[in-house]
Amino acid sequence: MMKLNSLIILCLTASNLMAGESAGQAGAFLRIGLTPRAKGMGDTYVAIADNASAAYYNPAGLAFIKQQELTLSYSQMSFDRTFNHIGYSRSLPPMAGFAAGIIQSGFKDYEARARNGELAGETIVDNHYAFFIGFAVRFSDKFSAGISPKVVYSKVYDVSAKSFGADFGVMFKPVKNLSLGAVIKDIGISMKYSRTVPGGIGDQTTTDKYPRIIKGGAAYQLPLSGSFKYVLFAADLERNSLQGMKSHVGVETNISDKIHARAGLDGTDFTAGFS
Repeated sequence: MMKLNSLIILCLTASNLMAGESAGQAGAFLRIGLTPRAKGMGDTYVAIADNASAAYYNPAGLAFIKQQELTLSYSQMSFDRTFNHIGYSRSLPPMAGFAAGIIQSGFKDYEARARNGELAGETIVDNHYAFFIGFAVRFSDKFSAGISPKVVYSKVYDVSAKSFGADFGVMFKPVKNLSLGAVIKDIGISMKYSRTVPGGIGDQTTTDKYPRIIKGGAAYQLPLSGSFKYVLFAADLERNSLQGMKSHVGVETNISDKIHARAGLDGTDFTAGFS
């Protein structure tokens, strides 16, 4: 049976679905984050990664999923930008899992203006896409490894570029209710934009190399009795090769059988939400 997640929920975050401090770096749209659960918990998901977004957060988590899932999300951001995601995952018994997804971010048909503020008679396009698949194998009941190859395509004004890359992750569950995870993201992605400059100057080339992201995390689910069935604690530590270290912490509990509340810190930004 397929589970459909339509991500229409309340999610309050000081980062406003931005990529935070890395917004000025190449490939920032790949660091915005997915799903209200992860974002509500401060974007801590490396050691959880138990649904279709595992191919994004930690592909090793795909080996532990137990059902099919289709995830759809749409975000309207500032300056008429959009951020959209569609993902599908399923288990591959007895010891594997698979996922595929698309991320889109940017804007199109934005009217360009001259320095004096008048319309220039042109429209600007700034669109970025990532197409990825994920596959993971569980080597035992406690350990798995996975990989997410991806193709990234970007079009900015009248130039475009594409590149191939991959994420690689592992997950380890040493004891009941405790999960550890690690992932290396955006390995080998380098975008090369070229255009012909008028006036016989020749070709102009710009290369944007995506920073490499290394994340490690832990998650522990504390069982409770009564109305609250559990409390999930999670923490990730992230290293951006162009930026340095960043921490993520989050907590989740159930309000009822079907409603779950979350809060966290994405660096220094407070996040919260429920679904």
